[in-house]
Amino acid sequence: MNFKSLLKNEHLLSILHNVLTNETTKNKVSNASINGESYSYNRYSLLITMDIVIKYKIIINDDIYNNYFLNKLDTITNNYNNHGDLIIKGNSLLIDLVSNKLNVTTTNSLDKKEILKYIYDKYIVNGYCFHSFPSIFKRKTEEVGLTQDIDIKELNDLKKIYYIFSNHNYKNIISRNLKEKSRAIYITDSPAMAYYYAFRSPEYMAELTSLSKYYNYLKDYNKDAFYLKDYHKCKSNLASLCSHVNMTTKEETTILKTFDKRWKALNLSESLPCIAFIKRSDLAKNYLSNIDDIINSVDTIDLNILVSKITDSKYPIIRRYSDIDSLDLTVITMPSYREIKNNMFISKDKHKVLLTTRTREDYQEEKRFNYKYAFSYGNANVVALTGLLMISLGATLTIILKVLGG
Repeated sequence: MNFKSLLKNEHLLSILHNVLTNETTKNKVSNASINGESYSYNRYSLLITMDIVIKYKIIINDDIYNNYFLNKLDTITNNYNNHGDLIIKGNSLLIDLVSNKLNVTTTNSLDKKEILKYIYDKYIVNGYCFHSFPSIFKRKTEEVGLTQDIDIKELNDLKKIYYIFSNHNYKNIISRNLKEKSRAIYITDSPAMAYYYAFRSPEYMAELTSLSKYYNYLKDYNKDAFYLKDYHKCKSNLASLCSHVNMTTKEETTILKTFDKRWKALNLSESLPCIAFIKRSDLAKNYLSNIDDIINSVDTIDLNILVSKITDSKYPIIRRYSDIDSLDLTVITMPSYREIKNNMFISKDKHKVLLTTRTREDYQEEKRFNYKYAFSYGNANVVALTGLLMISLGATLTIILKVLGG
């Protein structure tokens, strides 16, 4: 899957940047509350936009359409009324591209059936599910695949954090089972969900540094700190939380030193979001039992709705308890939140971030910041995944039904 040319296209980056920073919508109130996290309207729009991009690549997978797709996507993202409208227009663009590729109409019954069959074949029969993780694991994943191995050093570090916060009645700072001997590999069939967790991966660091519900107790903190992979802001957030919890100096020093250790081990200052594309056929998720009914409804149900019946998330959470061989997946590096926000691709020659050992006193004159909870890279909490499904593209069909009827 040659995805790189599209994802490194400056036009796409500009589109994503405009979606995230759109002045006309940035102050709009979003109904989305992901994982208890306040999620902005524009961030949610960004997930929908990337969902469209990933579906385009899977279904069309032909670079000759990239410019046409990006021009149309640019127009759509500059002229949508709400999230439901953005989803519908994204579906319409995919339908338009398939009809163009097949040289068929979108009005004739037989042609519409051909469009649906094509989308089903590309997106379901020969399509993908997804697993998110930070780029530190990219080479290993490409060499040996996805494994259930436990990093004992990581586990011991997480236990230190867990026990210290628990002693102050802050439970589930680290939410995964620290006694487990193995862990499931969490996979989803939702591109939007995969991209969301790629931003947050590894989950436990996202929660520890800016996205935990416990940060809501602080008056001031940087909510974007982990999305931006900003070491100093993340550490300042954590120091603020330690201060709020009234830790001893020794406890806080242990927490911050452990944070430094994990940050360095994960190379988060240089980290980019990665998604492993896993063949649906390898997960036995490559068919829909009602596909004949969907295809045969072209004369009674709007084509947008029928496309959603095919492409909507059916398996928001897939727990895999066996390894996935590297030959059975393709790893794609996605545009990072900081690249999108700054509208600039990260240079390989980027200045290294200096790790410091500053504690609470060092941050007294600085603004304070936010946090959420844990799993290892790409392993998302089940409740969180379900919550995201309900407000993300898993709800596409419901949205479209409300808007179009049917």
